[in-house]
Amino acid sequence: MSDEPKYIITGTWLSKKPARLSAFISAVCTFLLALISLIYWRDLFHAQSWMTASNQAVFEHLEVWRAWTALFIHADEKHLFSNSFLFFILGTFLGGHFGILVFPTLALIMGGLINLIVLAKMPPDVQLLGASGVVYWMGGTWLILYFLLDRKRTVFQRGIRAIGVGLLLFVPAEAFDPSISYLSHSIGFSSGLFCGLIYYALHRPLFLAAEVKELFKEEPEEPLPELP
Repeated sequence: MSDEPKYIITGTWLSKKPARLSAFISAVCTFLLALISLIYWRDLFHAQSWMTASNQAVFEHLEVWRAWTALFIHADEKHLFSNSFLFFILGTFLGGHFGILVFPTLALIMGGLINLIVLAKMPPDVQLLGASGVVYWMGGTWLILYFLLDRKRTVFQRGIRAIGVGLLLFVPAEAFDPSISYLSHSIGFSSGLFCGLIYYALHRPLFLAAEVKELFKEEPEEPLPELP
């Protein structure tokens, strides 16, 4: 048997309190989703003519900004609510633990890039709008970082939690809907996993240094009762 001391991890990077302003920043960003969607619905400033994105507008007319403006507009209230709820929750987690460089900065950059990839595979005149791609990116990024960082728990425990939350939040329960861009969901989620892995690799020493370890003390074995 090895005489080396054994340690258990009692605290990780995720054990720290999230940044104080993370919920506020996430709330402001979510409010902008609602406000800009309202502007689009009422066609204020002729928003319906320049905010939506399509393959033709972006790649033929070179109106690349539409890949980003399309993130902030939604087809209706149901579409907006389904995106804004997770957008706020995940934004609070990502911004609170990893800073504004991850959310909202990197999230919004990746949201537009995801739209560009999706638009390249869509028919020329079909419009793409909504924050679904970036929400799925945020989900993939958070779940892989949680899995890698929460080392207080076993790999199995972390895996079950991450898979369970992923299935609950990101696998649609309703029947197939042709108006939903499932390609945007899949590209968003998979690119989120990839970005999370890269982010972890770049910051791994910092994450490991934040872990709190305590010496594991084995309980002494009680002697077996003697036979009479």
